[in-house]
Amino acid sequence: MRVAATGLITLALSACTGSTGPGDASGGRGGDASSGAGSAAAGSAALAGGPAGGAATGGSSAGGGAGTASGESGGNAAGGVGQGGSAHAGSANGGAAGSSTVLCPMSVTVKAGDNNKTLMFGGVQRTYLVHAPPGFTGKTAVPVVFDFHGLSGNGAQQKSLSRWDKVGDSEGFIVVYPDGIDKAWNAGLCCTDDKTIDDVGFVRAIISALQTDACIDPKRVYATGCSNGGGMSYKLACEAADVIAGVAPVDFDCVDGSACAMCKPSRPITEVQFRGTSDQLVAYEGNGAFLGAKKNFALWGNLNMCTGVSTSLASNAACETYPMCGGGTETVLCTVQNGMHCGNYSSFMIPQVAWGVLKHETLP
Repeated sequence: MRVAATGLITLALSACTGSTGPGDASGGRGGDASSGAGSAAAGSAALAGGPAGGAATGGSSAGGGAGTASGESGGNAAGGVGQGGSAHAGSANGGAAGSSTVLCPMSVTVKAGDNNKTLMFGGVQRTYLVHAPPGFTGKTAVPVVFDFHGLSGNGAQQKSLSRWDKVGDSEGFIVVYPDGIDKAWNAGLCCTDDKTIDDVGFVRAIISALQTDACIDPKRVYATGCSNGGGMSYKLACEAADVIAGVAPVDFDCVDGSACAMCKPSRPITEVQFRGTSDQLVAYEGNGAFLGAKKNFALWGNLNMCTGVSTSLASNAACETYPMCGGGTETVLCTVQNGMHCGNYSSFMIPQVAWGVLKHETLP
């Protein structure tokens, strides 16, 4: 059951290569000894954002070659090499490369395009849509982005709204559009009255299923979503930072407890939030149980152990970021001037901006 409290509180295996992605001018992330690194039609319908419209190659702990000046390919030694762990590396000529070996299933059930999936979880048959990029064969590990719908919506509607699948098609990653029970997500204080629903566990179960049904890079799984779906991505940052590499919530605050007081991430985790200044449902300045964009940004700066005064993101002047955060992570606030609730995916190119930040993040 869903409720809008205070208005909104509302196998045989074979080896395959790691995921790949572009470098960028700011440098990518180096790998660790065992894993890889590296790196929209608008519309809105209340909380749902209804049906209307919108990786550097795996390597050793020493890292691989750098990307080119355009950030489109690796292997150019001019950019230098990445270091182990999550520290930023590489010169202005490109992102540093890393590498990982992922065990891919001998055969996969996920095919290129849309795949409707079900699984039993918590005694309930849950549903989700998996969109794989063109040419996907399951022979090479790819990143995954979870995109969560808003209150009263569903995965198919979110796909039409956000168009994250279009970015996945061009960048080579899988997008998952899950369906919430009773068209809602248990994001904490919002938006169900059945607080026993374990949506975090549901996401963990999907990740496990994808490792059998497809070939994914388990160190490069990300979460986003609008409204209640944005709250769900915050919930994952708070409680599943061991499996989620970064989040990009849209038009919502963290509501994992009042003023996000219950949020205790197991590590600093990259967070890039998008907020519209003309949002009438989750006000930019804050209202009721919502902190507002600036206070929520500061809160995540504290959670991520960021230091210094925020400055404009080099790639987008509408976004601000802290100069340094724990674990080499990023904490970003993108402000959409005159932006409406869940209505800015196309005009602000939210998936493209978010992926520009997330694609460099990998689990430790």
